Amino acid sequence: MKWFDGLRKQAGAEPQAPRAGAEQAAASLAEVEEPGVPLPEPAQAGGELAGLDFYSAIATHQRWKNRLKSVIRGESDETLDAAIVARADACVLGKWLAAQHGDARIPEDLLARLEQEHATFHRLAAEVVRLSDQGLHEHALEALRTDAPYNRCSHRLTRLLSQIHLQLSELHQPGARS
Repeated sequence: MKWFDGLRKQAGAEPQAPRAGAEQAAASLAEVEEPGVPLPEPAQAGGELAGLDFYSAIATHQRWKNRLKSVIRGESDETLDAAIVARADACVLGKWLAAQHGDARIPEDLLARLEQEHATFHRLAAEVVRLSDQGLHEHALEALRTDAPYNRCSHRLTRLLSQIHLQLSELHQPGARS
């Protein structure tokens, strides 16, 4: 499955033949089957719409799991502060979300769900950091398991970002109504 078809699948849309422009560039890139697989470079894929590089936002949030694992296992010199990690308003996506209210191109219910999942993602990531800080490394790693709330939330966040990106992409297609 090609990258853009992967986005469509995550968003619940049927895969379609690639179109010209950004969609074609994204679809021609390497296949993405699993979360955490490197995503296309934003400049190549044209993922920026409405002031947010969606591909970069998805990739950044997907990379958090590996980042957390590296810190927990002592494989990274990085120090994470749970209070900062918990702040959903401090990252690029959080700042973008704060500026989107009233944008008629994005349904309010979809935006509200994205805000909720994003806040939950940050809260769960901060909980993992707290567990690690308390020396409960095995518990922290368990919180990152595939069936754990953190991972499920990460998938929902990716799916919602994909849905919004696809909706905005449709608005930017030739002949689309704004």
